[in-house]
Amino acid sequence: MALSGYVVSGGRRAEFFTVTIGTTQTTFASSTPVYQCTAQITSDGANDDNGIRTWTLDQVQADSAFWTFVQTYAPASTSSATTEELTMEDGEIISGSSAGSTTLAMMVKGAQIAGGADDKKTIAWAGLVKVSKSSGSVNFAGTAYVKPTLTAIATSITSPLVVPGAVKGNYMTTATTPDLTLTTANPYGKMLVEGA
Repeated sequence: MALSGYVVSGGRRAEFFTVTIGTTQTTFASSTPVYQCTAQITSDGANDDNGIRTWTLDQVQADSAFWTFVQTYAPASTSSATTEELTMEDGEIISGSSAGSTTLAMMVKGAQIAGGADDKKTIAWAGLVKVSKSSGSVNFAGTAYVKPTLTAIATSITSPLVVPGAVKGNYMTTATTPDLTLTTANPYGKMLVEGA
């Protein structure tokens, strides 16, 4: 029996966008990313028991654009004090480990699905994140590529996040797609299948 609906590899594309968070809607400040990563070896999206996803990009991009991005959106703390993680009574988690970082929208491209009803459709992930202050950790060795860490932790969507069709189209096989709205029903982002 042949496999149906499987995916091999990834899309080698992750982008970060500034957003304007309003009381009724969260919008992209621009459809141009403030940073684009295209040098991933792996893009690991791990969920914890609360469904909060942490993206760890094992990547080799170490140019000035990378360092400027990390220093701008995950600046080093000026205090040695850490902020506690809060779990509100309705279950919303406010992360303490990434407090102080700017909230950004993030898109991660997956690969095409092979076989089944979704044959040749692309999967992707969209949500709000804070870049972890651990990003930019680095190891220099004589026989290995420099692979500075890039980690982003999903943060709660408090008002519907509108992803412009022009941005979403970069993550789908069909370039023209309508705007996508993620609601508080998926507070920590959502895996997407083209057409969803």
